[in-house]
Amino acid sequence: MTTPSTTPATETQPISNRLLTVGALTAAVGAVLVNVLLYFAGGALGAFPPSVQVQGEPFSVLPVVIFSFVPVLVAALVFALLARFTQRPKRVFYIVAAVVFVLMFFTPFTPFTLSAAPTVTVVVLELMHVVVAAAAIWAVRRA
Repeated sequence: MTTPSTTPATETQPISNRLLTVGALTAAVGAVLVNVLLYFAGGALGAFPPSVQVQGEPFSVLPVVIFSFVPVLVAALVFALLARFTQRPKRVFYIVAAVVFVLMFFTPFTPFTLSAAPTVTVVVLELMHVVVAAAAIWAVRRA
């Protein structure tokens, strides 16, 4: 006689490294594209005047590309490690992702990341954080 499992079926299925890799790369490229569009749309709205600087340099599209692409790949790597070492990797990942997502909302307000950031800048950057978080979740849900 079999006993019913309390773990959802999606948690007991093995994780496909191929699906995770393809999903992470697709999500990372998608996050870059959306955030670059947000950068230029924000720029048209005056979100990135010369007074907005990152480590003494005017804010440019390069940090947008880097900080959209790399975090999605890091999230996929974290998920792959969780899949290897935990019983319920998706559940643990979603909890970790939620905590990181909440902490990301404070980064535009820290003095060492941006200086002289107007409200429109902060709003655009927060939208970019949402895009990256959604991309990382999407990549993991595919695996």
